Amino acid sequence: MCPIASGAALQQTDAELMSRVQAGEHLALGELYDRFATRALRVALAVCRDSESAHDAVQDAFVSMWTSRASYHPTRGSVVAWAMSIVRHRAIHLARLRAVVARREGGTGGLERQPGPEDLPSDFAARAKEKELAQLLVRLPPAQLQVIQLGFFDGLTHQEIAQRLALPPGTVKGRMRLGLTKLRSELDTP
Repeated sequence: MCPIASGAALQQTDAELMSRVQAGEHLALGELYDRFATRALRVALAVCRDSESAHDAVQDAFVSMWTSRASYHPTRGSVVAWAMSIVRHRAIHLARLRAVVARREGGTGGLERQPGPEDLPSDFAARAKEKELAQLLVRLPPAQLQVIQLGFFDGLTHQEIAQRLALPPGTVKGRMRLGLTKLRSELDTP
């Protein structure tokens, strides 16, 4: 691709690129892939829990985006939301499929990984920690809670959070640091 074309592509919005994809331009899909691939991989990894499956899910998702490009309607949401939804659904499908295959091939191998009675106290302890963390999160100031939720639960980078909230990246990092420090100190106190 020539430098002038790639510079123009960087200035195009996601919606403009998607219009080009819907018009049948393969290069526009490649440009969307370049924009979304890192985020898509994070979404797929969160579901699949292994790199190979996550990469396969992302590839399948982008193929699906191409074949179902006519199904995108801007009135239903942003291009990135549509794309990440497809990635997530592909990752779930692939993870379920691979789990079924593993069970068939492994026979009772999954039983060995099931928690035994001696593991139940650790499971209760983990659930108690999750509940405690949820209670601590709601006690954070709204600005700190918002950046932590976007960063850890939605998988956004500091830069993406800054863009979404129209804040300087330093402000986002500061709020994140303050919120995490408060959570850490609360979790560390007996």
